[in-house]
Amino acid sequence: MEDGGIETRADRTPRRDDSNRAGAAGGTNAVCGAQVRPVTERTFYVLFAPVLTLLALSAAGQLVLSGQPRLIAQAATMLICSVVTTSLAMIGIVRTRGVDRRWRLLVAAGPLSSIPAAIEWTIQYSSGNPVTLKFTPIEGLFLLAPILTTAGLICMPAASVADGRPTRAPPQPATRWTPRYSHTIITLDSLLIVLSMLLIAWYAQLRYLTRTVVSGTSFIIAVAFILTAAMMLVVLILVAAFRQPHNGRALALLACGILATAVSETALVRLSLPGEVDVQATLPQWIGAAAGPLLVAFAMIAPERVPAQPPLRGSGTAPTRRHRRPDIRPWLHAYLPYLPLSVAAALVLATAVRNGALRGLPLYLAIGLATLVSLRQIVSVTENRRLVADVKLAHHRLQYQADHDGLTGLANRALFTRELEHAVTAHRDRGRPVVVLFCDIDHFKTVNDTHGHHAGDQLLRTVAARLHTAVRQDDL
Repeated sequence: MEDGGIETRADRTPRRDDSNRAGAAGGTNAVCGAQVRPVTERTFYVLFAPVLTLLALSAAGQLVLSGQPRLIAQAATMLICSVVTTSLAMIGIVRTRGVDRRWRLLVAAGPLSSIPAAIEWTIQYSSGNPVTLKFTPIEGLFLLAPILTTAGLICMPAASVADGRPTRAPPQPATRWTPRYSHTIITLDSLLIVLSMLLIAWYAQLRYLTRTVVSGTSFIIAVAFILTAAMMLVVLILVAAFRQPHNGRALALLACGILATAVSETALVRLSLPGEVDVQATLPQWIGAAAGPLLVAFAMIAPERVPAQPPLRGSGTAPTRRHRRPDIRPWLHAYLPYLPLSVAAALVLATAVRNGALRGLPLYLAIGLATLVSLRQIVSVTENRRLVADVKLAHHRLQYQADHDGLTGLANRALFTRELEHAVTAHRDRGRPVVVLFCDIDHFKTVNDTHGHHAGDQLLRTVAARLHTAVRQDDL
């Protein structure tokens, strides 16, 4: 504990009244320092490691089985995973409070829908002769899960500017808050991610849908599944790049779960296309449907990591490597929006090499992406030049403050000594004349003692102003 910061080891989220009492006792950093821990660190790993190991073994077992035994094994695994997923999600909801419970309630739509999805899977494929999946309005209810998951991502509490760490800097209530990144860059990055994901979705499934005879409700629901999966990935990238939630482990598990869910929904749409459905085609959808909600449920119970406290000053303890670990969040913001852009560019390049030209929607999306990238580079160069100018100006101001007296604006002893050394060196090397003028104020102590420090300061400022008017700036 340092500078009034309070570190709690409670396994559950502190109640609001407890947080208020802690804040009154230890300052504003107390609330920031409270860790949200639905389960302990040890309990989390005890649950996480064996469950993921069993799921991996089950996935490996699918390579040995075939036909109806594989479908039955898939159905049994999905039912077991759905029960575990629902239990973990309920633990995460019950053992949290406030805003941390809010995003978990929204994200829980995915894990809680895993049991109906597993039952539907069992009914659809347990016969050993899978048929083409036909979307009905009932399947449309499963679209609520990705929509609510997207809302939960947006509601995840973000890390504070100081990350909850105590600071010795005094508060600045009059300081105007400025965004960390310009709104123009954020807007362009958001559009880049949206168009990139739309292009990826086109090559993944949308182009196949437009070439089939699927129409009506089935077509609308199939397109909605693809677009909601793309929407989750877009919001995930935006939240990771700009919002930066303080529970990084939960965000990483959510990312893996959402990615698996997106793969599952894409494969689900593929199963709905007319044609012969092979047992092998169910494997991608099964993996995503089993692992996606399970990873999301683990994200709901993931405890926040306790930040490592730096050693106290004067304790003689050397800082550990963890204390010196650089912050990767600025780099995350800089390069994460380009991840979907790189995938989209690779798809466009592969299509152009294979077919010789782009046509239709991919062509328009590629032109839009190229335009956005060009605009972003122009804005980035402009902002970088402005930042360089601001840094130079700040450096000049700091140098001036270090070399001049704050009251009179005259050179202090350090600057006088440095300039005198340069003048003496120039006189010794080139014979340049040098003169030192000494100015003393008679009876200054009497003025200061008789009329007060304010009058003494005013006298010093007056003498400094007269020196500025009487002596050249280079000589003063």
